Amino acid sequence: MRARTAAKAASVLALGSALALTLSGAAFAASGPTNLTGKGCPSSYSNSADGGTYVQALTKKFVAANGLQYGDYSVIFRNAAGGKSTLPSREYRCY
Repeated sequence: MRARTAAKAASVLALGSALALTLSGAAFAASGPTNLTGKGCPSSYSNSADGGTYVQALTKKFVAANGLQYGDYSVIFRNAAGGKSTLPSREYRCY
Protein backbone atom coordinates (compact mmCIF):
# COMPACT_ATOMS: atom_id res chain seq x y z
CA MET A 1 0.00 0.00 0.00
CA ARG A 2 2.82 2.43 0.81
CA ALA A 3 4.45 1.90 -2.60
CA ARG A 4 1.18 2.77 -4.38
CA THR A 5 0.75 5.95 -2.27
CA ALA A 6 4.35 6.95 -2.96
CA ALA A 7 3.87 6.36 -6.70
CA LYS A 8 0.70 8.50 -6.74
CA ALA A 9 2.47 11.27 -4.84
CA ALA A 10 5.40 11.16 -7.26
CA SER A 11 3.13 11.34 -10.32
CA VAL A 12 1.15 14.25 -8.85
CA LEU A 13 4.40 16.06 -8.03
CA ALA A 14 5.71 15.47 -11.59
CA LEU A 15 2.46 16.73 -13.13
CA GLY A 16 2.46 19.80 -10.89
CA SER A 17 6.07 20.57 -11.81
CA ALA A 18 5.29 20.23 -15.53
CA LEU A 19 2.34 22.59 -15.20
CA ALA A 20 4.42 25.09 -13.24
CA LEU A 21 7.11 25.06 -15.93
CA THR A 22 4.53 25.50 -18.68
CA LEU A 23 2.81 28.39 -16.93
CA SER A 24 6.05 30.18 -16.07
CA GLY A 25 7.27 29.68 -19.64
CA ALA A 26 4.09 31.24 -21.02
CA ALA A 27 4.38 34.18 -18.67
CA PHE A 28 8.03 34.65 -19.62
CA ALA A 29 7.21 34.64 -23.34
CA ALA A 30 4.70 37.49 -23.01
CA SER A 31 6.68 40.52 -24.09
CA GLY A 32 4.19 43.36 -24.53
CA PRO A 33 4.83 46.72 -26.13
CA THR A 34 8.42 47.80 -26.74
CA ASN A 35 10.03 49.98 -24.10
CA LEU A 36 10.72 53.21 -25.99
CA THR A 37 13.02 54.76 -23.39
CA GLY A 38 16.10 55.99 -25.21
CA LYS A 39 14.57 55.72 -28.68
CA GLY A 40 14.04 59.48 -29.11
CA CYS A 41 10.24 59.46 -28.61
CA PRO A 42 9.07 58.55 -32.12
CA SER A 43 5.57 59.72 -33.14
CA SER A 44 4.46 56.08 -33.43
CA TYR A 45 5.95 52.64 -32.96
CA SER A 46 4.65 49.11 -33.48
CA ASN A 47 5.96 45.66 -32.66
CA SER A 48 4.67 42.13 -33.08
CA ALA A 49 4.37 40.09 -29.89
CA ASP A 50 1.94 37.88 -28.00
CA GLY A 51 0.13 36.77 -31.17
CA GLY A 52 -0.66 40.27 -32.41
CA THR A 53 0.68 43.81 -32.80
CA TYR A 54 1.19 46.54 -30.23
CA VAL A 55 0.79 50.05 -31.66
CA GLN A 56 2.02 52.97 -29.56
CA ALA A 57 1.22 56.55 -30.55
CA LEU A 58 2.77 59.66 -29.01
CA THR A 59 0.07 61.71 -27.29
CA LYS A 60 2.21 64.24 -25.45
CA LYS A 61 5.87 65.21 -25.26
CA PHE A 62 7.05 67.32 -22.34
CA VAL A 63 10.05 68.48 -20.33
CA ALA A 64 9.95 67.52 -16.65
CA ALA A 65 11.13 69.74 -13.79
CA ASN A 66 14.47 67.93 -13.85
CA GLY A 67 15.02 69.08 -17.46
CA LEU A 68 14.59 65.63 -19.04
CA GLN A 69 12.20 65.07 -21.96
CA TYR A 70 9.44 62.47 -21.71
CA GLY A 71 6.74 61.17 -24.02
CA ASP A 72 3.32 59.79 -23.15
CA TYR A 73 2.03 57.03 -25.45
CA SER A 74 -1.37 55.51 -25.98
CA VAL A 75 -1.10 51.73 -26.45
CA ILE A 76 -3.40 49.56 -28.56
CA PHE A 77 -3.08 45.80 -29.03
CA ARG A 78 -4.50 44.23 -32.19
CA ASN A 79 -4.73 40.44 -32.18
CA ALA A 80 -4.39 38.23 -35.27
CA ALA A 81 -8.18 38.05 -35.66
CA GLY A 82 -8.43 41.85 -35.85
CA GLY A 83 -9.68 42.43 -32.31
CA LYS A 84 -8.53 45.64 -30.66
CA SER A 85 -7.75 46.30 -26.98
CA THR A 86 -6.78 49.64 -25.49
CA LEU A 87 -4.13 49.28 -22.80
CA PRO A 88 -3.00 51.76 -20.14
CA SER A 89 -0.86 54.60 -21.49
CA ARG A 90 2.89 54.51 -20.99
CA GLU A 91 5.53 57.14 -20.36
CA TYR A 92 9.08 56.90 -21.71
CA ARG A 93 12.15 59.10 -21.38
CA CYS A 94 13.28 60.59 -24.70
CA TYR A 95 17.00 60.57 -25.47
